[in-house]
Formats: sequence, C-alpha cells, structure tokens
Amino acid sequence: MRRRIADLSRRARGGGPMGINVSRQTAALIAVVLIVAIGLLEFMHSARPKVAAAGPETGIAAACSPGSRTGHPDLDDNLQTSDQLTFAVRTPSNYDPTRAYPLLVVFPPAGFKRRQSENFYGLTTEATRRGFIVAYSDHIGLSPTAVSRQAKVTATVASFFCVDEASIAYLGHSDGGLMAEGIPAYVRNAGAAPHSIVASAAGITSEDLASMACPSIPAVMIVHSRADERFPEFGRGAAAYWGRCAGCAPENLNALADGCRDFSGCAEGKRVTYCETSLPHKRWPSLNTAMLDFIQGGKAKPP
Repeated sequence: MRRRIADLSRRARGGGPMGINVSRQTAALIAVVLIVAIGLLEFMHSARPKVAAAGPETGIAAACSPGSRTGHPDLDDNLQTSDQLTFAVRTPSNYDPTRAYPLLVVFPPAGFKRRQSENFYGLTTEATRRGFIVAYSDHIGLSPTAVSRQAKVTATVASFFCVDEASIAYLGHSDGGLMAEGIPAYVRNAGAAPHSIVASAAGITSEDLASMACPSIPAVMIVHSRADERFPEFGRGAAAYWGRCAGCAPENLNALADGCRDFSGCAEGKRVTYCETSLPHKRWPSLNTAMLDFIQGGKAKPP
C-alpha cells in the first residue's frame, strides 16, 4: 500500500507518463488526501461485522444443483429486488452453494440503510456461526407499496443463494418489526412463508393484525418495552393476537417484569413468546442469543 501511495505521489510530481509538473506542496497534499482516503476505506472494510464458519452438519446437503446459485459468499452488499430495493447478504464463511441454509431476513428500523442496520442489530457473526444466511435491506418509508417491496427480499435471496425454504425467519425492530409481522399478515403471495417471526418495538396493534386472517406462522416472538414512548403497550396486544392465532391459552402480560413468557396450551407445532424490557423505543434489546435460540426451536432465555 505504501508503494502504491508513493507511486501515485511520484506521478503527481510529474514522474508519470503524462509529465504533469506540480509543486512539492501540491504533491504532498495529494499524497495526504490519498493516505486518508485509503485509510478510511480500509477502516470501513475492517469495521464490517465478521462472518463465521458454520458447523459441518448445517443445512441440507445437495439441495441445489451446482451452478444454480451465483451469489457471492461471505459479503455481498449490493443485491436488488426486481423493483430496485437494495439489500446486503451475509453467508457463513464456509458457504457451499449446493447446500441449503436457513435464512434470516432482517428488516431495518426507520431511516437505516442496510449496512447501518447490520451494525445496529449486531447479529451477523453469531447468526452465520449458527449457519444462517442473513439479509439486510434498506429502509423505505412505510406504505402498502413498501410492504410489498420488502416482501420480495426473501425470494430474491433464494434466487442467488441456496436457501432452506422451510427454515426462513423474519426479524426487525420498530419499522422493521412491523415488516416482520406485516408481510405475513398482508402479503399473501410473497413466496415461501417464514417459519419464525421476531418483532421488537413494532408499531402494529392487535387491531391492525385482526383485520386479516391469521397467518400460519409456527413460531412468533414479540419483544416490547413498557417504557416505549412511541408505541406504548403495542407489544402486549400483538402477542395476544398471535397467541389466539396459535390456539394458545390467554396470558396475563400486564404484570410481566423484564423477561420472557411462553404462551401455554398452543396448538401442536405452534409457539408464541412475549418478552418485555424497560428500554426506550430506539434501543435494540440485548436479546440476540435468546432470539436466535427461539428461531432455532429453543426457548428464549434472556441473559
């Protein structure tokens, strides 16, 4: 890198084939600018969350034919849906394009681009270690069109990467939580439905959800704060809705302290969990391990 900078500096001083003569002061300034720019690029690259290797038994072997999935392994920042919604994909570092992996689609909070969203959630390293392909989409303003556009991310990822369509999960916070719940409720032709939903601080009420027939989602985890100033008590109502959809017994969530409660008596194969915190709306709860455990079929156990 130092040689590259030196070569550029020499060229700026007139040593290159163009023979442009500039002062030493100008050449020094150009060199400093180049050093700073390259340093920033390296810092941005190194600041990316790292992907991890998945276990050798992760996924389904020989599920996709060789050459049928052309997505780049590890890090791909600029994929787009058919209507130009941009998203990033992270795979396990030992991703095999013929092996089907579970997919975690992470929807962004309001105003977050895909890389900002990735840093906000802090899921990449642990999720890829557990064998997930992870997708992070750009935020677009809430509207019916936005829901339809975000709904295309899953199928687009599956067209580039080998995905186990029986192991898809949606996750999000605030506007992202609304997408995680809203897409299964409002978009019936979105392709493979998620097996699990994790929605935090979502601005969607039980009344909003009740206007639609119950989606057939086996596992739903709702996380909300009793101190949420933007959507006060929305989470309890949403959890009650999903509990009814799953045929669970009613739960009294009003006296729940920080922690998680599993609904009981649910229909076979159905799980609903409600977790409550005392954080402000803008804070992502420190429940990543519990969320990933829940998605993978375990109980959500807060730290």
